[in-house]
Amino acid sequence: MTSIDNFWAVVPAGGAGTRLWPLSRSSSPKFLRDLTGTGRSLLQGTWDRLEPLVDDRFLVVTGQAHREAVVAQLPQVPAEAVVAEPSARDSMAAIGLAAAMLERRDPEAVMGSFAADHVITDPAVFGAARSLVGPVRTSPGRHCHFDRKLQQ
Repeated sequence: MTSIDNFWAVVPAGGAGTRLWPLSRSSSPKFLRDLTGTGRSLLQGTWDRLEPLVDDRFLVVTGQAHREAVVAQLPQVPAEAVVAEPSARDSMAAIGLAAAMLERRDPEAVMGSFAADHVITDPAVFGAARSLVGPVRTSPGRHCHFDRKLQQ
């Protein structure tokens, strides 16, 4: 898979760690955990899927409490590409913050948002979804959201 010009992956990585309690806790939410038995956290699995598409155009928006752990889990991502939200809100606020940052950094950016805690069991289906990015590149607003409901 080759990277897509100007395509940026934005990964909102937040949460209170309450949905999978007691496995997931506020100090270690599910995106920081290996829930698939691969030896990689869900966040690292997200990086693994996206890196071929974006090269180094990767931005994580997380809470202040998790920033250090995210930086530690993704040593290949520059620390300045891991942004701590000024205050915890929700995924759309994190995506909006990333959009504002990318507008200044790369006016030609196409931004895709990818949840940090999704499990994609069929990488081929995910890879096929990259064909959706082409039409988005010419669309106003230039944002696409890949959800976990991708079908073969």
